[in-house]
Amino acid sequence: MKFSIKKMFLVLILILLMSQLSFAQASDKEIKIALCAPFTGLGSILGEYIKQGALLAVDEINATGGVEGAKIDLRIYDTQANPSIAANVVRRALFDDKVVAVFGPNMSSAVLGVHTLAQQRKTPMLVGATSPSFRYTNVGNDYLFRLRADDGVKVAQQVKYAVETLKIKKPGIIYGSTDYCTAALEVAKEGFDKYGIKIVAVEQMREGDKDATGQILSLKKAGFDGLIGLTHEPEAAVVVKLMRQLEIDVPIIGFSAWGVPAFTDLAGVAAINVYSVQGFNPADTDPVVVKYVDDYKKKWKSEPSDPSQCYYDGIYLIAKAIKMAGTTDGAKLAEVLTELTYDGVQGPLKCDEHHNFTNVCYISQFDGSTWKIIDILR
Repeated sequence: MKFSIKKMFLVLILILLMSQLSFAQASDKEIKIALCAPFTGLGSILGEYIKQGALLAVDEINATGGVEGAKIDLRIYDTQANPSIAANVVRRALFDDKVVAVFGPNMSSAVLGVHTLAQQRKTPMLVGATSPSFRYTNVGNDYLFRLRADDGVKVAQQVKYAVETLKIKKPGIIYGSTDYCTAALEVAKEGFDKYGIKIVAVEQMREGDKDATGQILSLKKAGFDGLIGLTHEPEAAVVVKLMRQLEIDVPIIGFSAWGVPAFTDLAGVAAINVYSVQGFNPADTDPVVVKYVDDYKKKWKSEPSDPSQCYYDGIYLIAKAIKMAGTTDGAKLAEVLTELTYDGVQGPLKCDEHHNFTNVCYISQFDGSTWKIIDILR
């Protein structure tokens, strides 16, 4: 009898040790995580914010002992905001470097082209891109997660504010040609339809265009009484500068790309009084946001901008997932990511049916120096 109990005890110990083997092996060395973001090409204007947000979290975690004793090794890859190049670097990160998680790409068009690679390798991919096109309910990828509110949420709020607060009755829309912009256009159309409001004109700019005079004059001819902006940052700056030059005085409200320094730095005084639905605002007085902004400024000597905060939150999310899972196995991490909760810079984070971790967005207006928060929606 004694021998039997002793034998059972030894078997239980052996099972426990085996269940922890993969994580123990990972703890003997660094945990490799990829950050794939645009540092050159279209979208590179946000690359440094993404990298600095992620590195801040990595440095904080490593300074306190890492993840169960294992330090995070953040491998950084330049996607050049190009879907084909993104596919190459993501493939290298997953299959050659064998990272345990991929952060990015941050451009929606790039995500659409590469997310199945993460599915194939059974490795979590956590992105800050916001097109609703790759919601879980659309693509069914168990390994793809979003770290910001998508534009199905933000553009709906943009339309709501335009109608209910700005009293826009004849909206005109200017939008870009990437999936980020075209998917947002469909959300805006649906939103105005629900209010029974007819969009009087829809005009497109291609990324890199330096002039939009024809498009703006077409909007004016159509009698628009408010502009809905759905372009990337450089094109947004072109639009508002022309609006001021042409002395067209209507409310302007843009989606998330219009609410960052990458836009206001290019637009200058023309950005004054523009509204935006933002994913992050460093003026938020929430203590967690204040601490993040202070720590970021101390480390990088500059103020953070969206989407830095979501990659900062994302690093902490994956670290918590590894601790909870007791392994770096991708399938187990993906499962845990759907279950865990984490209080981050963006507030309480919990994976929803779309695999979005948050729906937080800000309605803000630019006063010439900062974005004044009008409302915070969670």
